[in-house]
Amino acid sequence: MLSRNALAQHLQRSDLDLEVIVSTASTNADLIARARIGAPPRAVLRAAMRQTAGRGRDNRAWHGSDTGSLLFSLALSWRSDPAASAAVTLAGGLAIAQCLHAHGVDVQLKWPNDVLLGGRKLAGILTQMADDPRGARTLVIGMGLNLVLDPAQRLAIEQPVAELAECFGREALLAARELWLARFAAAMIDAARRFDECGFAALRPRYNAWLAFLGQQVILQATDQAPLSGIVRGVDDQGRLLLECEDGLRALISGEMSLRAVPLGEDGGRRQLP
Repeated sequence: MLSRNALAQHLQRSDLDLEVIVSTASTNADLIARARIGAPPRAVLRAAMRQTAGRGRDNRAWHGSDTGSLLFSLALSWRSDPAASAAVTLAGGLAIAQCLHAHGVDVQLKWPNDVLLGGRKLAGILTQMADDPRGARTLVIGMGLNLVLDPAQRLAIEQPVAELAECFGREALLAARELWLARFAAAMIDAARRFDECGFAALRPRYNAWLAFLGQQVILQATDQAPLSGIVRGVDDQGRLLLECEDGLRALISGEMSLRAVPLGEDGGRRQLP
């Protein structure tokens, strides 16, 4: 079981309400439903051992285990224009990456919402907005991170995945779940509040420094659109992906990015893409 007392001791914060539960459908969905009735007066951190209907971006299922995953969501009051707040997902991912780098874990950020370890997905971020009947706005930002993966999880996840246990001993890592959850939650709270005050522009240089596939040819698949091929040139001040396509530089707000396979040349060597 996650220990609420241990988590509170590691957090050492008096500015949020802490909730630790055994099981729920989705911590994000719980906080969104509550915020639509009435915006919480203080920040809320809701952590679960198990999510039976956890979701990522584009309503994809998140596969987590009772002990091998960190699953939590934060609800924070929000002042920014929702139209300008799409990049808060990037800010959340950057906060997780900075926390991991501070403890010797070399990760990258896959735009828009994934954290990669060795090119494989380690964690995902999901952000949502809710307005209550009085017009008070709440940001809900959730994270799922793989601590230790069992074989069934690996089979269920339809992409290459990583676990934080690759960098630390499994037993030691599981014994420190509350510490890691506290580190990530505190980092995300601080990043979201800084974003709400200053926007994404101040965070952009660091995000681009850790952006996966920077300068590489990728395929971007957006909903209801034909796939785009281009070279990743970073993100802009609004968190949009800058993709250099044949018809020029495009600024894109959403999509699923994958590295484009480089075709073999006639001599059997890899040809340089234009």
